Amino acid sequence: MTVTGESTDVVVVGAGTAGANAAYQIARQGRQVVLVERRPADDGGAQWNNGTLDWQFERADVAPPTGAERVAEHGVTHIVGPEGQPGVTLVSPTVTTDMALLGRRLRTLALDAGVTILDRAEHLSAEYRGTRLASIEVTTPEGSRRRLAASLFVDATGRRGVLRSQSPVLQPWCPTVRGQELCSAADVHLEITDGAGAGRFLEAHHASPGETVTAVGVNGGFSTVAITVGEDLDHARVLVGCLATGRHGTGPRMLGELRDREPWLGPTISGGFGVIPLRRPYARFTAPGLALVGDAACQVFPAHGSGIGTGLIAGTTLARFVAGLEDPGDEHGLWNYQAQFQRELGGVLLASDIFRRLSTEMGSDGARTLISAGLINETNARAGLDQRWPEPSATELVDMAGRLSRHPGLARRMLPRLVRGQMAGRLAQRYPVRVDLEALDRWDRTARRLLGTLPN
Repeated sequence: MTVTGESTDVVVVGAGTAGANAAYQIARQGRQVVLVERRPADDGGAQWNNGTLDWQFERADVAPPTGAERVAEHGVTHIVGPEGQPGVTLVSPTVTTDMALLGRRLRTLALDAGVTILDRAEHLSAEYRGTRLASIEVTTPEGSRRRLAASLFVDATGRRGVLRSQSPVLQPWCPTVRGQELCSAADVHLEITDGAGAGRFLEAHHASPGETVTAVGVNGGFSTVAITVGEDLDHARVLVGCLATGRHGTGPRMLGELRDREPWLGPTISGGFGVIPLRRPYARFTAPGLALVGDAACQVFPAHGSGIGTGLIAGTTLARFVAGLEDPGDEHGLWNYQAQFQRELGGVLLASDIFRRLSTEMGSDGARTLISAGLINETNARAGLDQRWPEPSATELVDMAGRLSRHPGLARRMLPRLVRGQMAGRLAQRYPVRVDLEALDRWDRTARRLLGTLPN
């Protein structure tokens, strides 16, 4: 088969939101960028609605969603227990965003910045010069092979990490994500075929049209069913998710079970399913000539599997650190991107993973206890939705201590995790700022101890 070759500055693989933004941000710094996608370009990334945060767009230097892209504003959310036990009500900081439209906007920005898009590119293979990624080959829609050589490659291919999995440098640092570190989720837009039934559902939860009812712990400790009934009682948005271990079902199965329980939910209008990584970012996600962004680096908020904003921030951070480099794939320059991300966001993501593991350990019974004891309050619920570490007031701390004292078993589980979560923020600030694999190994082992995956 004939192989045609070309050279460019940067190749980004994966044209979802993380990859499209990385390509755009790097190109606007004056680099030649090729964006490679295995599907048609406009099918890259998620094609359904998702919750996003305006502050993360602003941090990523991307305009927050507006118009049709911004499906719904900050809404009232009622967090309830597995069987609907009343919990806490708050105005959520998230906005509902049409991910297909967001992806198209970012790809348009990339094209306007001079990015070349190569879509429907399949059968990718990587070629190394020593330990440095030097080129990739893909099959084009016409059936020929095309080789792309570059100084820097960016893996934005999601949890499978197509380039990451072929990197001899990153393989020891980036284990395959499996089982309890994966979430099976579905986010769908449904017709409502029985307005009276929808009204009874809202009344049972003291909710109004346009508000969201989020049940936690439905299928194990890490699981949720969130239903937003539209203002006119003619449609609903449903988000479901659970651990992808096989013991708690799957997102599609949870959706089917929900339809059986709530027969007023009708045919699907739009939506999709996905499997999301649920772990702290890899300790190392750069190598000579290679950087990971988004789910490929596990740059997600593990407590509920949100990675849109963190993936955007990662791409913009990467672009800033390679902007002035003669060699954008220089190992030291890429390490600076890695260190900045870990120091800025790694602490809260590690702390989130600590509590995601706690929720898994506690199961549905633990979720019931947390709700009934009033330990999920407005402050910590809002912080979790906003992907930040909660900062309770002195009064709230005293109240929480009193509630925990009435549940000593729960206190024995939660208090060590609270301490570890606080320590996670301090550990992030000690991430090695220079290429030092021994120091990184010590840092990673400490992080694993905080998670409880290594003995103290």
